[in-house]
Amino acid sequence: MPKEEKLYQQHAIWAIIAAMDRAIRLIASDMGGVLALHSDHDLEYRLLQDFGLDGYKNFADVDPQLTDLLAQHSKNLIDEEELWRSFAAVTGVVIPPCDHSLWAKYFSPELDRAVFALYQELKGRGIRLICATNTEEAHYAHHRREGHYDIFDGVYASCVMGWAKPEAEFFEEILEKEGVEPSQVLFIDDMEENCEMADSLGMHAFLFKDVAELRWILANMELI
Repeated sequence: MPKEEKLYQQHAIWAIIAAMDRAIRLIASDMGGVLALHSDHDLEYRLLQDFGLDGYKNFADVDPQLTDLLAQHSKNLIDEEELWRSFAAVTGVVIPPCDHSLWAKYFSPELDRAVFALYQELKGRGIRLICATNTEEAHYAHHRREGHYDIFDGVYASCVMGWAKPEAEFFEEILEKEGVEPSQVLFIDDMEENCEMADSLGMHAFLFKDVAELRWILANMELI
């Protein structure tokens, strides 16, 4: 872990513990990288292999413009057909034909059983638990079909909202619809920039690394 990230994590942990006397009314959790065992970068790498673009780890390595395209797609501003058309225009790559969604081709994540069990404990304590996720329509449909969102009391997905983390509007819409103050929210995510935005808005942000540390935080907050 880079020194700066480690210091951020330590600061966030102690800030959360210092706020234990404040009532937490809502826990907002990311999906991929927290509850779902998958990484967008892994998916991108496998697709790049299909496209004959060896030597690249993810889309951003190929061209920074592709990151913006993915962000637009995750907010449903462009559909998947337009995503691949624009991808081809930027890279000059001929996209191989596919009968179904290319973006869903390698997407078959399992849930982390330890995190799922922990979230069941939270639900057993009567704590409202929502999913706050950046996702595309194909992945959103897969999770819904597999019942992966069933543990949550509500789902806020970028492809439905039209906003994506770390945009402030993404968080503000959740606060408004849930009727809570930022200080009443514990936000859990595996991306530092998302945690930084949540923290700047007054939420208690936890940068997820492993379930053991999350369990320790929740126990110290007397939420489990």
